Amino acid sequence: MSRVIREAFVRAVSDDQEDNRQIDFVISTEAEDTYRTIFEIGGWQLERYNNNPVVLYAHRSNSDDPDLVIGTSVVRVEGNELVATVTFEDAENNPLAEKVYRKVKKGILRMASVGADIREGRWGDFEKGENPDVFRFTKMELLEWSIVAVGSNPDALKRSADELEDIKKRYPKIDGNHEEQKIREYNSVANRAKLIDLKIKMSK
Repeated sequence: MSRVIREAFVRAVSDDQEDNRQIDFVISTEAEDTYRTIFEIGGWQLERYNNNPVVLYAHRSNSDDPDLVIGTSVVRVEGNELVATVTFEDAENNPLAEKVYRKVKKGILRMASVGADIREGRWGDFEKGENPDVFRFTKMELLEWSIVAVGSNPDALKRSADELEDIKKRYPKIDGNHEEQKIREYNSVANRAKLIDLKIKMSK
């Protein structure tokens, strides 16, 4: 079981959501990310998260400050996106939640970071038209997600990169460079064709 953290971005806020202190975040898509990995949308397992759907600030789950839990959320799949709607705690109970909420509405904070346990994964299948150098997560359990500062959270990114390398080592590639392999196969076929053509000409 390996934890991976990924970044996500906030959606536009509707009037109804603003009245209810709610904001949507796109947590994950099937786009290739900067780590050359893809989360397959059908692989998300949400049961564990739904049993404790808290939203944190900056992944501070081990802190003894309860105000770092800034709200709760509902997570669902919409097309090829994993979307979370966070409901922020009110200002009276949690001043930090109010501050984060206001910063998100103003566009000062707009990034989220998702933590997941990877259950299964594989390298891209060349025969299916997938990039063999891209690692695909095919089954993963959502643990938590946090609102974080734009362009920061370097510790999370470092942990994510380290974990990713450990995961990839468990799934070694079967083949090497497929582009080189395609070129070799093409040249082999072309050379055989030239040889056949030469033999035909010599036999005439």
